[in-house]
This record gives sequence, C-alpha cells and structure tokens, in this order.
Amino acid sequence: MTGDAPTVLVPVDVSTDERPDRDLLSLLGPAKVVLVGWYPVPDQTALEQMQDQHGDEAVERIESVAGELPEGTDTETLVVFTRDRAETVDRVAGEHAADVVVVPEEVPTVERVLVPIRGDVNLERILGVVGSLLEESDATVTLFHAAPAGEEDPTVGETLLRGAADRLADAGVDPDRVATRTVESESPVADIVDTAKNHDVLVVGETEPSLVEQILGDVPTQVIERSGRPVLVVRDTDGEE
Repeated sequence: MTGDAPTVLVPVDVSTDERPDRDLLSLLGPAKVVLVGWYPVPDQTALEQMQDQHGDEAVERIESVAGELPEGTDTETLVVFTRDRAETVDRVAGEHAADVVVVPEEVPTVERVLVPIRGDVNLERILGVVGSLLEESDATVTLFHAAPAGEEDPTVGETLLRGAADRLADAGVDPDRVATRTVESESPVADIVDTAKNHDVLVVGETEPSLVEQILGDVPTQVIERSGRPVLVVRDTDGEE
C-alpha cells in the first residue's frame, strides 16, 4: 500500500437499487473508497444507447451510495457501462491501484471481523488493511489458521498468528480486540466457512493474479460463495508497476 490509508474498491450494480449495507460502508471510513457503479449491457445492445437511456439514473444511484459513507471519507465515484463486470472491476482496480476489492453481501452489523491466514504470502498487506480499518471501528478481529491435518506442525500456525497479532498491536489495535484460533483441519475451506458464521465480515488475501476476476465473475471462490458474508479481498500488487 502507498501511504497509511488503503484504497478500497467497492463495485455496485447501478441497474438495481442494490447498495452495500451502511455498517459495511462505515468500516471503510478510514480508507480511500472508489465506488464503481457498473451497469450491465446485453450483447445485442449498443453501449451508447444504454448510456443515453440510463446514464443519469446510474450516476444518481452511485452518488446516493457515496452519501452513505462516513462524513469525511475520501471518496471517488465512477459509472461504467459494461458487458463484462469482472473485466471492468479488475481493470478499474489496476487503474486506481486498489489495495482491496469488496465483494458485498448483506450484513446487519459489523462487529466481528474474521481474517483467515494461510501463510506469509501477502500477510503484511492484509494486516495493514485490517489495522487501518479498525482505527475508527469498535469491531473485534479473529485471526484464524486452518492447518491441513497431518501436513503441518501445529506450532507453525500458532507462531504465525502470534506474530500477526503482535503486528496489529504495533499498528495500534488494542490486543483485547484481537483473538487467535488455530485448528487442525480435514477441510480448511469448510472450517473457514463454519467460523465465518459467527463473524460479520471476512478479510482474505489474493493468492493469484486472476483471483479478482474469479471472485467477481460467475464462479466465485468457495469461501466467498459459501460464507454468505461480505469479503474484503486484499490484492497482491507487489508485481504491478
């Protein structure tokens, strides 16, 4: 990330009245928020025709969402008429050097944040995002590691999570708000999904360049698809210029 505040991209379907829940938007207050209003265009329809017919409506809807962000949030809005949502979101994320892409789901409150951690890959960026977002939130965070059964010394996960908790404490997060949990798991995805039922939002790390496209396309990743919770995907942009 550049600077202390992460850049968070929030896609919103402005062809409907869909909008992220207010508590989720409140969590994003410390970040720079890029609201991308995307409007789907059928293959047989000209982009210009859709823009002429629905442009004002789309702008009004994305600006309405912006108005629900906490006062003072650094916000940018844009509207894109597109035939390919995934490609559009991936492109805009790159253009704005977004640190995080939000996969919205309905959530009444944001009081418990779950951070599944698999290893050191992208970990500094994940913890940086979590630390920044918790600055103005009272939410607690659970650092969770599901070790594949028989494949890992249990102390490896415990050490990983202790180090992550220490880094959040160094970032100013009260240690009383941070819990750690390790499990030996036959199915890490199932255990993450099960743990997510007791949390409101997940923060996960991108593991490959195409993940943003995968999670926002027609075939979401297993955790996102099965958790039923909003997910903040921390992009791995170390290789980007």
